[in-house]
Amino acid sequence: MIDMDENIKNKASAPKTQTGGVLHLDLKPGDIPPYAILPGDPARTLIIAEPWEDVKEIKFNREYKTVTGSYKGNKVAAVSTGIGAPSSEICIHELYELGVHTCIRVGTTGSISERFDCGDLIIPIACMRNDGSSDIYIEQSYPAAADSYVTMALMQACENLGYKYGLGITYSTGSFYAGQGRPLFEDGKGFSPMFGSELLPHLMSAGVTNIEMEASAQFVIGRLHGMKMGAVLAVIANRITDTWGENGAERKASLAAAEAVSILEGWNKSGAVSLSVKMPIK
Repeated sequence: MIDMDENIKNKASAPKTQTGGVLHLDLKPGDIPPYAILPGDPARTLIIAEPWEDVKEIKFNREYKTVTGSYKGNKVAAVSTGIGAPSSEICIHELYELGVHTCIRVGTTGSISERFDCGDLIIPIACMRNDGSSDIYIEQSYPAAADSYVTMALMQACENLGYKYGLGITYSTGSFYAGQGRPLFEDGKGFSPMFGSELLPHLMSAGVTNIEMEASAQFVIGRLHGMKMGAVLAVIANRITDTWGENGAERKASLAAAEAVSILEGWNKSGAVSLSVKMPIK
């Protein structure tokens, strides 16, 4: 039976859970801190939180798993977004409703550049938008750019930790197979997507470094909400050599994101940005 009183309190334009939380994350303001690290895979939230203290799993609803804790005395959350831009869009909007102001995507990516091999880290400064969801928000001419301060903090984090990293231009697409130039039929027969085998050479000639599925949507949608967005991506595939293997990069990216949160909070408290980074070797 429909509870008419509940329908009156709730709105189709801004639906909430029965407890008053945001609909998909099932969280309420105050449940998480203003810094959030965003993996796609729910299982990766626990990998991210391994070096933290006071770790608590707050909620796991659909693809959205939320874990909180502290790193070097700074409160931080890890919230999984699922695969692709549509589920990221939901997560970003609901995090904004919860008071989150800074998000760092921790994800995996495939390299299409000789500069990066499996096990390396890529910090995207900007993305080509082919994610689908960001186009619903604003026209294609609007840039998908990472926040400069988050990018600098991630660079400093990699320097602090001694990680091999570089800056890149990411191609974000709403597809894992056809949209990333993978053949649908290995024998060469059957349907061949438009652009198909020409996609990777086209991107490489433009200086694009890697391919993934979420960053452009998160950068655009987060920025339009007034949030600071960035990403650090673990290279788990090299499309040039057709090799696969993460070589510890996921844990490196996870720790780099937490270290970046600590750096950002330090800058906020001091009111000044302090950098000590070399030119990335890649």
